[in-house]
Amino acid sequence: MTRRYLLLILLLILTGRAFADGGRLQFRKPAGPFTVTLFTTPDPLTRGRADFSVAIERADTTGLLESAQVTYILTNQNNPAQRIVLHASRSQATSRFLQAANFTLPAAGLWSIRVIVRDGDQVGQCSGQFRVRKQDLATSERAWQIAFVPIMVLLFFLHQWRKKEVARRKAAHLATTE
Repeated sequence: MTRRYLLLILLLILTGRAFADGGRLQFRKPAGPFTVTLFTTPDPLTRGRADFSVAIERADTTGLLESAQVTYILTNQNNPAQRIVLHASRSQATSRFLQAANFTLPAAGLWSIRVIVRDGDQVGQCSGQFRVRKQDLATSERAWQIAFVPIMVLLFFLHQWRKKEVARRKAAHLATTE
């Protein structure tokens, strides 16, 4: 029985590390002759490390376009001078179908993004907005990892206490029936 609990705990730990191909869908928009689908991680977006992944399709077909060059231009709406220009690549993506850029979001607040797609002589662009939260203890992945150990220790001690309590009651019951 203990092995089953340990296996369950191990699976729960590992599934916390499992991510979908690109993260949370931010938008799917037309961009000239292309269709852009933007995914972001973590979810929710917080100040710090982030991954912006994009899938590019030609508007007139259903297949993904692998030869496109993708540029992101991010602008902090609270501080327009704070701009980030990124070039997406397949080497940073979590899936071979996506192009991604991994970087650090420097500030919380409302941000806008412009996605520029180039393939040969064709160019398209689209834009959108997203909100970046301040990283607090509840959204911090590290906080959950730190909290996991004390919770497991507490559960272990509760289990041991319960086991001793059941044994004590059995012994008391046996003593009264003799």
